[in-house]
Amino acid sequence: MKNLVRVEILGREYVLKSDEEEGRIEKIAAYVNQKIREVSGGPQTVSTLNAAILAALNIADDYFKALEEKGGHRQDYEGKAEHLIAMIDARIQE
Repeated sequence: MKNLVRVEILGREYVLKSDEEEGRIEKIAAYVNQKIREVSGGPQTVSTLNAAILAALNIADDYFKALEEKGGHRQDYEGKAEHLIAMIDARIQE
């Protein structure tokens, strides 16, 4: 069932329809709002569209860093698993 959730981003209210829980949607909206404020908070005035685009790029960067970090852990685990398998095989052959 779709939930209607009211969120505020840059002082504007949005009503979002989602299957996710209200708290999750609010958390996501707060994150987006924070990212937009980060890029629009400097001494230069940035249009809302430019701030949204810059924030989207920052969010995409965060996303890809998280994916890369997750992939790095996976490679670590695979390497350790291969090492353990090799040790077990060596013991079995003794």
